[in-house]
Amino acid sequence: MFNSIQRKALLMIILVGMICVSIVLLSAYAAELKVGNNQLAMANETLQGEIASLDVKITSANSIDQIEAIATTQLGMVYAAENECIYISQDDAPTGSLAMLIRSNNYH
Repeated sequence: MFNSIQRKALLMIILVGMICVSIVLLSAYAAELKVGNNQLAMANETLQGEIASLDVKITSANSIDQIEAIATTQLGMVYAAENECIYISQDDAPTGSLAMLIRSNNYH
């Protein structure tokens, strides 16, 4: 039916066809992976933006001014008056307002 040259040619055509089909399938798989990678990159950018936003909120919430505002407005806290403070000795008593001294030493 077929001589040896025709068989070899037919086998080569089949082999080349299989290689071409493999290349097409691998290209499709690579494109699918690239789409998935792009989706993950976009999701990552969104999460990075949310993290940056939360960092700003945390920083602003931890500021002494914000803490002081919440303590005085929501919790009803007030600074102690000079006559409401008790000191171990007269040397420990600050000159001026204790609250302002604490605030200036610790937060500025």
